[in-house]
Amino acid sequence: MLIFLGILISNENRGGKSRAELEHVSEQYYLLIYKYCHLKLQANESDSYDITNEVFVLLCEKWDILEKENIKSWLYRTADNILKEFFRKHKKRTNELKYIEDLDDYMANSLIYEQSFENISEEDIEIYKDELLDELSDKEKKLFDMVFSEKLSYREICERLDISRENLKKRLYRLRQKITESVYTKV
Repeated sequence: MLIFLGILISNENRGGKSRAELEHVSEQYYLLIYKYCHLKLQANESDSYDITNEVFVLLCEKWDILEKENIKSWLYRTADNILKEFFRKHKKRTNELKYIEDLDDYMANSLIYEQSFENISEEDIEIYKDELLDELSDKEKKLFDMVFSEKLSYREICERLDISRENLKKRLYRLRQKITESVYTKV
């Protein structure tokens, strides 16, 4: 926990305040700051340790200019600032992942619309649409409409049907099989 103190403070005294004072302050507040970060990060242990350590590294760097009476409030303010930066970066990363997921949906849907049926075109499906729909269950008709008429993304279909992505993939696979068999018998 306090190993970094020995690395950052090579001198016994820094600006009239001793290394022992810094270690005492660190030992006194480390667990409190950790618990604070842990609470804010909703029990993310690894990130809590990282942010707490970052707070105490900054404490070591700024020890000479800090007023000892305000150390506790400075530690909490610093933790808050580091947490805010962490959440900003995390939000940016979440948005990047959302974009990748959207792109994944687009690519997956393109495959569904363009290449999902062996030797069956969308025109064939459109020609036999009424007959196909008669052979499908209500759930399959709804899915058929979302995929071929509305051309919704995986995420939109999952939200509308309130099902998981994996469940949707299974349903689409079965629907494609049924459509393929049906069209082959008609062509």
